Amino acid sequence: MIAYDIKSALKSLFSDRKFTLINITGFAFAISVCLAISLFLLQEYSYDSYPQNADRIVRIIDSNKNSSNIDYRAKDILLENYPEFENACLVQRETNPTNINIGNKAFSISDIMSVDDQFFKLFSTSFLYGNPSKPFENINSAILTESMSKQLFGTENPIGKEILFERTNLLTITGVIKDFPSNSSISADLLLNAENDDFKFSFSCEKFSDKSTHRWEFRIYALIGADIDHHVLSEKINSKLGSLQPYIDKIGFLPIKNMYLNDSTIGSHSKRGNPELLKLLAAIAFIILILAVVNYINLTLAQQNKRNKTTGIKKSFGASTSDLFVHFIIESVIVSAIAFILSIVLVYALSPLYTSVFGSPIYIDKLLDTSVLLCLLMCILIVGCISGIAPALVLSRSNPNDIIKKTARQGKTQSYFRNALIIFQFTVSIILIISLLVVQKQISFVKNKNPGFSEEHLICLSIPYLPKEEKSKTQSLVNELRNYPFFQNISLTNGVPGKINFQMGSGIENKDLAIPCLIVDTAFISTFQLQIVKGRNLESGDYGKVCMVNESFYNYFDFNNLENKKYDNYRDDGLEIIAVVNDFQYRSSHNKIAPLCLIFAENNNYYHLNIRIAANSLPSAMKTIKEKWEEIMPAYPLKYQFFDDWFDQMYEKEERFAKTIGLFALLAIAISCFGILGLAIFSSEQRTKEIGVRKVNGAKTYEIISMLNRGFSKWIAIAFVIACPIAWYAMNKWLQNFAYKTELSWWIFALAGLIALGIALLTVSFQSWRAATRNPVESLRYE
Repeated sequence: MIAYDIKSALKSLFSDRKFTLINITGFAFAISVCLAISLFLLQEYSYDSYPQNADRIVRIIDSNKNSSNIDYRAKDILLENYPEFENACLVQRETNPTNINIGNKAFSISDIMSVDDQFFKLFSTSFLYGNPSKPFENINSAILTESMSKQLFGTENPIGKEILFERTNLLTITGVIKDFPSNSSISADLLLNAENDDFKFSFSCEKFSDKSTHRWEFRIYALIGADIDHHVLSEKINSKLGSLQPYIDKIGFLPIKNMYLNDSTIGSHSKRGNPELLKLLAAIAFIILILAVVNYINLTLAQQNKRNKTTGIKKSFGASTSDLFVHFIIESVIVSAIAFILSIVLVYALSPLYTSVFGSPIYIDKLLDTSVLLCLLMCILIVGCISGIAPALVLSRSNPNDIIKKTARQGKTQSYFRNALIIFQFTVSIILIISLLVVQKQISFVKNKNPGFSEEHLICLSIPYLPKEEKSKTQSLVNELRNYPFFQNISLTNGVPGKINFQMGSGIENKDLAIPCLIVDTAFISTFQLQIVKGRNLESGDYGKVCMVNESFYNYFDFNNLENKKYDNYRDDGLEIIAVVNDFQYRSSHNKIAPLCLIFAENNNYYHLNIRIAANSLPSAMKTIKEKWEEIMPAYPLKYQFFDDWFDQMYEKEERFAKTIGLFALLAIAISCFGILGLAIFSSEQRTKEIGVRKVNGAKTYEIISMLNRGFSKWIAIAFVIACPIAWYAMNKWLQNFAYKTELSWWIFALAGLIALGIALLTVSFQSWRAATRNPVESLRYE
């Protein structure tokens, strides 16, 4: 019986190839999107699950400061005093690109971590070369990943080879490990021994027991015993911090499985995902699938008149309602199965597009996993059954006598149902169009917002870490460049807007705050074209004694004037605040401009060379920079970035969000158009006699088209009314992520409605034109 039903269903599908092709194509595209999104979500939610004991590994955090920056000495204190900790390791990332030399060859490595021996045990790393039980033989040992080893040494075993790190440390390769998994939020190409003080890259200046000292900031990962409750353990430790007190105000734990998507701490220095985007993508996948199902139902019901005759004949020969019901369900499952197969081909073919949209590759081979295959089979059955239920109920209940006599008519309930489906489809489409317009408007707003300094024609060169005997090269480069008129201003700094790695406590009573600091020279103000709004400019002898603050700093501390105002750093006498500069954007517009301090320090280790280039002189200026760099620093690769490019990069996440919304909005509209096309065909077939009578009585073609399109315009209007408040709420919520945001203008909603209406009318107008231009004699004879 099942075999007969399958054969009969296939025959029915092939009998009307046009509708079958439209159904399968729309289904396949929709399912391919759902599969691509599902593969991406599987990858994102699998982050940091690869270590052997991933469920028991946590990162130590300071809950009071919401910080992952913990002094390295806290690790041993925890292991010695709390048996709940089975193991722990140190991890610190070098945030600046680093230069290494192998013989006469120079290389730049941007992914470097300083770790201890226990790191390799906690994170289940696999060694290709070296001794896993003693990865670092001494403090000058280094470990490479497989890909970096091939880049530096080819296919030969690099054990025992030497590399010169930043022209100062001669390191010996003692191990090569496999590359970190693609779903790891922690990764590096070069791993250094954290026992070496030269590789304690990050520190801050704090006062412990009223004595100034350095705080070496690491990420501490710990393996907690089985069945240990994190909350109970943290309460136990916090009840009596003891020797931990100088390093942690209040201990907390962040499971490593939560790091990628749920890490809001300061200083994590690990890769982070976008949980909001994942939720959005999951919702879009679900909505797209619903639209595809709705589209199938509408197109199937649109064929009702054509299929009524076959259904009536089957009933006349004894087919029961349940037999016909099963037939239509099998038919929809077959369509669903074919669509799923085609969707896999589409995912493979469109994988470059999806990779561009998601910002990371999708791994199609995951579809071959047994569990995933079983899920796909279940989805085929579920989607097929859901898609077929409504048509099966409608088409299987028709009275055979009415069908054969052609007196079967569509009830109001069926009409309302189909109209409701169309309204739903276009409600979703309008919401997506509004969302896309708002996101694009916000991106344009933040990119064109005045950052407080002139970023045009301003370039930043990264100065490498130079050994003592080569420090003068930086000033030599500056002196050479100043000989050229197209370099208008040149300033050396440690830190720049967009990359400030140094902060110090203010030391001001009742409002102590960790303040980001830029270490700058005297040319900084003119190079960045900042304005001094209060106070005085620099004078001779000010170096190392004074600082300037921004307006947010001045307002935050409720200053009325600058008299006797000091910024207390680790120096006992502090720095005199001599001026207030205008607020300028030194981080993204997601955050309000916060207090900032400009410290003028002499003979500092500068890592950034900022150059303002004259307009229309960019090619000559860049050529000169490259030539002078090669002449003075040939052993170091030139790295630079324009500040306007930096502003663009700050909003990559939003641009990807806009790209995602745009792609799926187009797909949702396309699927909705398939549905409305089916309904247009259905409507014109239902009103064939009416159209013929109107034409015989002198109705013009445009009047017939207007009559047929009027109903569709009404549905779009209803969808628009429903979509506007939903889109307003969603986008208003999204804009709250920005400290500086655009307005939800009325024209955005109006434009979205007009776009949806225009697309809908273009879709149905051709079918309406065909119906309106048909010979009325044929129409009446057909009826």
